[in-house]
Amino acid sequence: MNKQLMILLTGRIITNFADSFYMIATIWYVKSTTSSPLLVGLTSAVAILPVTIQFLYGPIIDRFSKKKILYVAMLGQGVLVSAISILYFTNLLWLQLLFTLMFVALSLSECTYPTESALIECLTPREQLTKVNSIFAFSYQTLDIICDAVSGILIAFVGLGLIYVTNSVLLIGTGMLFLFYLSVPRSKKETEVRSAHFIRQYKEDFKEGFLVVRKRHTLLSMVFGIIVMNVMATMGMAMLPVISDSSAEYGFWLTAMSLGTLTGTALSSKVEKIALNRILPLLSLWSGLCWMLAFTLKDLSIMPYLLFALSWMGIGIIGIYVQTLIQVNLPKGYIGIGFAFISSLLGSLSPLGFLLGGVIGEFTSGRFLLVLSGVGYLAFALYFWVNPRLKNLNKPLSVRFEES
Repeated sequence: MNKQLMILLTGRIITNFADSFYMIATIWYVKSTTSSPLLVGLTSAVAILPVTIQFLYGPIIDRFSKKKILYVAMLGQGVLVSAISILYFTNLLWLQLLFTLMFVALSLSECTYPTESALIECLTPREQLTKVNSIFAFSYQTLDIICDAVSGILIAFVGLGLIYVTNSVLLIGTGMLFLFYLSVPRSKKETEVRSAHFIRQYKEDFKEGFLVVRKRHTLLSMVFGIIVMNVMATMGMAMLPVISDSSAEYGFWLTAMSLGTLTGTALSSKVEKIALNRILPLLSLWSGLCWMLAFTLKDLSIMPYLLFALSWMGIGIIGIYVQTLIQVNLPKGYIGIGFAFISSLLGSLSPLGFLLGGVIGEFTSGRFLLVLSGVGYLAFALYFWVNPRLKNLNKPLSVRFEES
């Protein structure tokens, strides 16, 4: 990878580290202070809600300096997490205020993902996209494993306050890294003379990007199937803190997720030559079966964590595939807005999934809900086999299947 990709990767690793720690800390803070499955589910719903508004960032990403977007978002997020730290230490961290600050901070964080994806696409040759995407995912997920493995211990022995303070410093530092060291080429749209009527220009870009995405019929068919799968999965994910007897146990589940995802991203480039209509349904079937077995056999010592990791191995490969498919099948000049639109679609119902998980968890067993949530992956495999657009995708990952 070239120097600019390395700077982008370094910033993503640091940001991912900070995001992981303060998200885990916030979820555990809500559980420890309320012991309510509903509020735990609501916390996760608020955390994922910014994903649903990513489409609003698309015209801005394609029109304005991507470097400026990145460092402003990082610095803003760091300031907001600093505010959470101060409120925590002064005992003024009310849940409503915590949710508001977390939502705004994560909204800033979410605009960085489509921005970085657009930069990866313009800085990387087409034939190396899968490899570079895998390197990015593999690198910061390696750190995720460390973070998840020690998060429970740190929360217990270091305290939530210090975690918040450390994360704010890391986020501000990442913003400074992008400000002083990141240098990327300007796109054609960035070099155009900008209209004084920003709102009019924004609406034009928004409509143009929407029409580009709407024409990707096969890609959207896949996205809609993944949306349903995500809703089922997030209903169960809301219950992970609830079924955990300690912050350390919650950390073990998160570690299993990270280990599985890391393994999946490492393997993704090894299976990219297999036809999409074969590999994606099989991965989904594998993930669903391992997920359901993990919580059916929850009392068997280390076995549930191993099965959960195996489930996330398949999910990790699917994640890399989806990201690469978006990059390959969108025309140049529309990667930013297209990625933002599709990411919003993918996350559109996830907040509802977390909220439903919290509501249902108040009346049922969290373990039962986790077993049930694995059905979503089995349903996606069936959907892929019966959908006429998807079952005929006999091309490998790197080959465009949508018209330009």
